[in-house]
Amino acid sequence: MDQKEAGNTKRTGENLEEDDSRRGKKKRTNTKAGDNTSAGPPADEASTSSGASSASAASAPAAEVKEEPKPEKIEKEDAEAENDPDDPTVGLEGAAFQSRIPADKLTTLEGSLFSDIAAAPATSHKIFLYIRNRTLQLWLANPLQELTYEGLLAQIEPPYNSDTVLIARIHAYLNRHGYINFGIFKRAKTLLPKKFGTVIVVGAGIAGLAAAQQLHSFGFQVIVLEARERVGGRIATFRKGPYVADLGAMVVTGLGGNPVNVLSKQINMELLRIRQKCPLFEANGSSQVAKEKDEMVEREFNRLLEATSFLSHQLDFNYINNKPISLGEALEWVIK
Repeated sequence: MDQKEAGNTKRTGENLEEDDSRRGKKKRTNTKAGDNTSAGPPADEASTSSGASSASAASAPAAEVKEEPKPEKIEKEDAEAENDPDDPTVGLEGAAFQSRIPADKLTTLEGSLFSDIAAAPATSHKIFLYIRNRTLQLWLANPLQELTYEGLLAQIEPPYNSDTVLIARIHAYLNRHGYINFGIFKRAKTLLPKKFGTVIVVGAGIAGLAAAQQLHSFGFQVIVLEARERVGGRIATFRKGPYVADLGAMVVTGLGGNPVNVLSKQINMELLRIRQKCPLFEANGSSQVAKEKDEMVEREFNRLLEATSFLSHQLDFNYINNKPISLGEALEWVIK
């Protein structure tokens, strides 16, 4: 994924370089756009394990602990992690990139909603783009708090704050289409009790739940239909005794342009960088899985996928009792 560097914007009749405070430059040493990241363990699990370790340490006799030297490769990767470049999701261009819209031109939708701006001279385009990108930047800088029109107007710098009607239109557009004020955040104003209609959302996966929340915030009564006995869709956590494993959404592939990046900040979820090589460990966590065993498991997994693909595409085995079967069900049939 191409990453754009935050650039300069032009004011009417003059060039203006954004200062560091407005661009919000900062270093992120644990993650960067384009890297795979994974969610860290829940806080309660982390505190439990650390508490158990402390208890063990208190009861055990004092012993000299020697730190094993890190391999050269791991030291190099750690050094690279510490020297990550600036987060590409900050700054005006970075805010547009994070929102998956071009920073330097109107989208097709914007051209239809703001036809007066689209037909106006280039100067009007630059003013529109600055206000739009600045609004996105302010929201991404603090996604824990609702960005209201009043709050936006107070933070738009002169001379861009002179056209209050345009600012209100841009704020309403970004809010209505989910570019700002999405996810889990504190609202500045209570929602109106009056409902404008009823909407049925089919599926309680992350997309359905997000759509239901947005529609509810817009004043609709929302009914969510879900076939399973749980919500989350492909996002699921398997729990059995002391064992916990995420079955979906445990890896965030790329932070730039990814709304999960915003959600992780809103719920204070730590993201841990995953290196290119990710060693596997035995269940006890003390020893690394042998290379031969790792490769054997990988071959078996690929064989199962090939078998299910053959059943689906060659034998047309996609239904049981006129009901479509999932990949998991097909895998269970192959294993049996």
